[in-house]
Amino acid sequence: MRTSLLVSLAGVLLLSASVWQAPLGAAEQAAHPASVEERRLQLSIQEEIAKTRQQAESLRLKEIELKTLELEVDKKLDALKVAREELTQLLAQKDEEESKKIRQLSKIYEKMESAKAAALLVSLDEKLAIGILAGIKKKTAGKILNEIEREKGASLSKAYTSLH
Repeated sequence: MRTSLLVSLAGVLLLSASVWQAPLGAAEQAAHPASVEERRLQLSIQEEIAKTRQQAESLRLKEIELKTLELEVDKKLDALKVAREELTQLLAQKDEEESKKIRQLSKIYEKMESAKAAALLVSLDEKLAIGILAGIKKKTAGKILNEIEREKGASLSKAYTSLH
């Protein structure tokens, strides 16, 4: 028994001696660089790793900033869409009110003498004059156009036909 104990002890001593004399592994060599060149390379690698980490962090922060800006732009676009819809509704209301007023004016012009109506129509904006003529009965509109000077009457007639 004593011999086996001695053999075991000798084996352990031999094993531990071989571990102490074994070459260093890659991790161990990196921790204890053997030459100045290795230390310089190791420092360079560490600097590159630090720079890469810094760039990654910078990119992450810029991504967050871009996402925040994207959300703001989306909110503004939504607000613009709402404003556009409101504006479209307001324009439609305005157009409807203008059409209503033109129809009322047409009734007034229809009841006037054709010479007076012609004198007033000539002084109006062409678009308004056409709108009024369009709301008047055809026979009355013909009498009014007959009272207007030839060139202006032709211009109104041409604009009226392109309206329909």
